[in-house]
Amino acid sequence: MHYLRSMDLANNLMWGFILGFIGVAIPGLINMTTANVTMRHGTRAGIYNALGAALVVFVQAKVAVGFAKYLSMHGEVLTNIKKVAILIFVVLSVVFFYQALKPKVRKDGRKYPGTPFLKGIATAGMNVMNIPFYFTGSAYLESRKLLSLAPFSGWGVSFGSLFGAFSGLLIYVYLARLLMQRMASIDRSVNFFLSGLFLVLAVVQWIQLYFV
Repeated sequence: MHYLRSMDLANNLMWGFILGFIGVAIPGLINMTTANVTMRHGTRAGIYNALGAALVVFVQAKVAVGFAKYLSMHGEVLTNIKKVAILIFVVLSVVFFYQALKPKVRKDGRKYPGTPFLKGIATAGMNVMNIPFYFTGSAYLESRKLLSLAPFSGWGVSFGSLFGAFSGLLIYVYLARLLMQRMASIDRSVNFFLSGLFLVLAVVQWIQLYFV
């Protein structure tokens, strides 16, 4: 019995890592914020930002797995989460569009005006679509007998998601470092890109919610 539980936990860790990595691999709110923080304030700030975001991903994955049965019986909860996500994406689109239009004065080596770790927590907390993502992913894997959502084994998904998300975000930190020397010329483009990205995400969520 102990051996089987350990195998389930290890298997869940692997799938959790994969889900966590995939969740931050595609450009979105969390990874682009981490890259932005790195380009503006250095590698250390980017790593702390990534760590804060990954800890929130851990909590979101645990909520999705721990309340999988409840969420499957109350679809309106996931629907409301998606509605909140649309609003957040629209607001972020406007914010980044405004930042792209606003003239900026650059100062090299300036300190981060706040705590990058807490910004990572706040950013990942706004990305409420993580909960439906981990719920859907874990439910699919369980239906294929690839994952166990038993209380003990379920922790494996959460810890795996933490490590996967952090690893994926470190890639964005590394890529951002490569762009740091050109930051002054790409700063406005990055903000325009983020504005367009969040607008597209809002439209996609709206279509999926009301037309699919």
